[in-house]
Amino acid sequence: MKKLTKIIAGTVLVGGIGIGTYAYVENTPSAFAAKNLISEKQAKEIALKETKGGTITELELDRDGLKNKYEVEVLNGDKEYDLDIAAETGKISKVEEAMKDQDENDDDKDDNHSLNDDERSDRDDQIDPAKIKVTAEQAQAIALKKVSGMVKEMNLDDDYVYEFEIQKDGKDIDVHVDAVTGEAVVDTKDND
Repeated sequence: MKKLTKIIAGTVLVGGIGIGTYAYVENTPSAFAAKNLISEKQAKEIALKETKGGTITELELDRDGLKNKYEVEVLNGDKEYDLDIAAETGKISKVEEAMKDQDENDDDKDDNHSLNDDERSDRDDQIDPAKIKVTAEQAQAIALKKVSGMVKEMNLDDDYVYEFEIQKDGKDIDVHVDAVTGEAVVDTKDND
């Protein structure tokens, strides 16, 4: 009887570990790719259609509770848009629109001073879409040639560099692609 009890306890323990491992794998970003989700390209198209064009400055596949979503930021003229798109259906669940410099201008009014031309040109949000020669899709293709894997996150920074976080073999690898020249560099520091 003791032997049977030990076998049952061992089976329950091993089964519990298996279920726990399955639950952990199901919640990791690499598991997103295995599910029936819309592609990043489709998410970008949906976002650009909603914002009537513009430049995608950030794209991230994320989990919100039990739902997968794409978080997309778009710059179109003097407006910035933050969108959440359901990754399973492609439906937009959130759209926030703001003037490009609104936050900084509010801070400036509080300080009772205005920015001179040098200070204006040094601000972080001075991305000029006309200077971008490499689209987000082209930059992603370039990054994936450097490191094949799954793109977890994409940002366009104020230095006109696309920053990609690519998951390969369970590790996150950062790849930077120049938005003007298309030159790509794998960031060897900070990679897990």
